[in-house]
Amino acid sequence: MKKNYQIEEEIERTLQSLEGIKSAEPTPFFYTRLQARMEKKKQVKTGWHWRPAYAYAFLGVVILLNVWTIYQVSHRSSNAESGEQFANDYGLNDFSGFDTN
Repeated sequence: MKKNYQIEEEIERTLQSLEGIKSAEPTPFFYTRLQARMEKKKQVKTGWHWRPAYAYAFLGVVILLNVWTIYQVSHRSSNAESGEQFANDYGLNDFSGFDTN
């Protein structure tokens, strides 16, 4: 174990080595560049972002639309008109202008 005077000598040498240290100086225009970078980050954050709440709400709307569509299609197919009646109503059976040979 070191004696008290040895510890005090080490502390004194350490403090003496710190006497000649100068404070660090930034490069020219450092603060200007830093300020410009901070302003740029502010501008990026002002836009609208996808947040989880918006994503979940959008997903819920899509799922509801899918369920509604499936319900509508299955409900219509049970009492829907035949395909032939649909074609007659919209004139899709009229091939008078086409050569079918």
